Amino acid sequence: MGRRDFLIGNVTDVVDGETISMTVERTGGGKQYGYRYNVQQKIQIKRLRLTDIAWMTGVFTRPQIEKMLKGKQILCLIRSRDPGGGIIADVQLI
Repeated sequence: MGRRDFLIGNVTDVVDGETISMTVERTGGGKQYGYRYNVQQKIQIKRLRLTDIAWMTGVFTRPQIEKMLKGKQILCLIRSRDPGGGIIADVQLI
């Protein structure tokens, strides 16, 4: 199995408790999906990692996600795309 695609950038907006918008500064990985990424990209959060300790899953509120991520640099490890083409990813603070 190849490396997963990834995006690095800053969180610019929080749409809801599971969706963020980011400014993409860098892309990479195995390009296994063959997708092109926009400079502004919406991401649906599958798992969240704030420290090196553990991944978090669950339901978060918009204010919780804003406090944790807004304005911060993140790494998104692309898991898949939804039927509408949206990105589903594991999101990690860097």
